[in-house]
Amino acid sequence: MDTVIDSNMLRLVRIFDAPRERVFAAWAEREQFVQWMCPPGVMIDECVIDVRPGGAWRIKGRHGEDDRVFASSGKYIEIEKPARLVFTWAHHADGDYEKPRGHETTVRIELRAVGGKTELTLIHGPFLDTPSFDAHKNGWTGSFDKLAAFLARAV
Repeated sequence: MDTVIDSNMLRLVRIFDAPRERVFAAWAEREQFVQWMCPPGVMIDECVIDVRPGGAWRIKGRHGEDDRVFASSGKYIEIEKPARLVFTWAHHADGDYEKPRGHETTVRIELRAVGGKTELTLIHGPFLDTPSFDAHKNGWTGSFDKLAAFLARAV
């Protein structure tokens, strides 16, 4: 996995052992998305995704080690099945959708076929500070580990 920080932009590249249509579906279908999104130890209690330009997404859950809650949401900006998803991302204060959203970032997912596998490039940011960058880097790395395991067992 390749990680680069440039102007607080996170870039991760990972190869998944699945065709890109399958990887795209894991991002676009709620039933699949909830099985791998968020790093190990983080549970999703609520998930709504409307994968279309202008559609909204939101997830709410808790960190297993201390039961700390979180809520995140955004809007889909660009969808090009099965090659690209672009969406905004922000956390809500106190894990509550009714509270204000924090700093908004943009997530860009590019999927490239490599034989029967898929190269996924994630570009996320810009982040306000290094702790936020590091937290998202760790979160995405853990999520991608779960995604690889999910794709290995899913049909």
